[in-house]
Amino acid sequence: MPHLHVALVTERPEISLIPILQLRPQRVVLVPCQAAPQAAERLAILLRHELPATTQVDVKPGFASENPQLCAEYANTLADELYRQQFDEPHLSVTLDTGGCTTLTALLFHQAMQRCSADWLYADAQTGLLYRLASDSPDMPPETTAIEPVLNVDRYLQANGRKRVRALSDNAPWREKSQRRKCLTTYLAHHADRLAGLLGELHDIVHGSDGVLAPPDPRSKARLRQGGECQHLLATPGFPATDALNALDDAQLLKWSSDAPTKIIIDDLESALYLGGGWLTEFTWLSAQEAGLTHMCSGAHVLDLSVQHNAEPVVSDCLAVECNQLLFVEWLIARPGAEACIEQGLNRLHEILAHSAGLHASRVLLACGEFDKASQRLTELQRLQGYQVEVVESAELKHLPALLASWKEQGKWPGA
Repeated sequence: MPHLHVALVTERPEISLIPILQLRPQRVVLVPCQAAPQAAERLAILLRHELPATTQVDVKPGFASENPQLCAEYANTLADELYRQQFDEPHLSVTLDTGGCTTLTALLFHQAMQRCSADWLYADAQTGLLYRLASDSPDMPPETTAIEPVLNVDRYLQANGRKRVRALSDNAPWREKSQRRKCLTTYLAHHADRLAGLLGELHDIVHGSDGVLAPPDPRSKARLRQGGECQHLLATPGFPATDALNALDDAQLLKWSSDAPTKIIIDDLESALYLGGGWLTEFTWLSAQEAGLTHMCSGAHVLDLSVQHNAEPVVSDCLAVECNQLLFVEWLIARPGAEACIEQGLNRLHEILAHSAGLHASRVLLACGEFDKASQRLTELQRLQGYQVEVVESAELKHLPALLASWKEQGKWPGA
C-alpha cells in the first residue's frame, strides 16, 4: 500500500527524521513550522540521499503558526490536496507527524487531516516508542512500536545545519596509537586531580605564546615553533608529578631528568599534541569504546552550514548518538591556580553553549584543573548559575566510562 507522510518541521528537525527513516514512506511532504524554510530544505536534501531514489520528497511553503486562523486554513488546504490524491489512488495511506510544534498547531492539523484519514504519529525519544493513533479506530489505544536507532552523528548534525568534515577517530593510525598508549593515558586521567598542576602547565608549555607549537593558523595544520622545543616548568616538581614525568619520558613523549628537574624538551609534533591535551581526547575515545558507544567520533571538526564562512571550526572532543540522542563533549585543561581555573571554567561553559547552540544535546565539559582548591567548585557554580552543561572535574574523570555507559542506557547524563 502506497504511503504518504506529512511532517511539520520545527526547530528540532532531527525529530522529524525518526519516523521517516524508520517507516520509509514512498512520498514525504515537509512543512516548515516554527523553523526557517532552510530547515525543511536541509531535511529534503538529506532524505533524497538516505531514501530510495524513487521516493518523492516535497517541501511546502511555511505558514504563520502563531495565527490559529491562518494555520487552520493552511492545514485544510493541504488536507484537501491529499484527499484529492486519494481519489486517484484509493489505497494511499497518510500519516501525520507534528514533531515539536505547539499543541494548538498539532490539534488544528490533526483535525484537518481527518478528511484524508491520516494516522497521527508521535515519536517519544525519551521512552523510545513511536505512537500511532489510527484515524479509523478513535476508540482504540495507540499502536506502539519501538523506535529504531536511525540517527547517527552525521545525520543528526546535517539535519541541524552542521557538517562534520573530519575527526581524529576517523584515522586508523590515530586509533591504533590511542590503544597502544592506553595504560599511560588511563594513568594520567585517573590521577588528574593530583596531576592537575602539571597537566595544566604542560598544556601551557605546548600552546602558550612562547610554547612548543607555532601560533595556530586555520589555513594550515599544527606545526612546531622554531626554537620552541626547550621549555621550563615554573618550579621544581614533587611527587606524584615526578612519577608522571618519568612515565612520559619512558614513553618518549618528552625528555626530562631529575638532574635538571625544571627542564623539559618536546621535539616532535605528535608528542606536543598529546601533552597539550591529546591525552584527554584519547581517554574520552577509550572511555567511549569501553562504554560500548556505537555511533561516536573524537576530535571532530564541525562546520556551521548556515554561515558563508567558518573562521574557526568547532572541534568537539566527543560527539555520540545513541538511541537517537546526541552527546556533545568538550574539554578544558586549565592553567595552574584556583582562581585561574574557575575563570577559564566559566568561559569554557559559555563556549560550549555557543558551539552547540541550536542542538538538542546532553552537553558535557571535562574539566581538568585545580578546582578543588577554589572557594567554589566549578560544578557548584554550574548548578547555581543554571548552565545547561554537565561538568566532570578532575577527580571524576576516572568514572567517565561508567558515566558514558549510563548515558547510553538512560538517554540522559547521570544526575541531570
